[in-house]
Amino acid sequence: MTMTSLFVVLTLALQITSTAATVAPPNDVQEKVRPILDVCRRAVATQGEPQNAAFLEAERLTGKLFQDKTASSDEALVVLMNFYVGEATGEDLLHHVTVRGKRMLPLLLKYRDARVVFTKGDYASIRLPADVRKRISTTPSRV
Repeated sequence: MTMTSLFVVLTLALQITSTAATVAPPNDVQEKVRPILDVCRRAVATQGEPQNAAFLEAERLTGKLFQDKTASSDEALVVLMNFYVGEATGEDLLHHVTVRGKRMLPLLLKYRDARVVFTKGDYASIRLPADVRKRISTTPSRV
């Protein structure tokens, strides 16, 4: 491969990765997700007991979302899959999305390659890398 060809290929690859769709979830979904992400962001920024307490709070808030069977909660669960919410909560999240079934597929496709943004709040510090998000969305749950 010549240097020119290599340059063109690398340029195209960078353009493809930099043009990932930016998606702002609907306001009702953002309202359900923001409190959880606020707690997770705080948890990641701390250590020790305060971190444990924050992740427990995130787990409690996410548990309430699991009980909500509305379309906006479906979308909120998929949005949360784009962020680090703690290991145990992340596994529970994957399980609950899987259990909700086929209705989740369009949402998984919508957010799989997207860069999720919010009208209020910046959660880039806890956003999962694209390769992790793709692996999560294609990993079968242990139901």
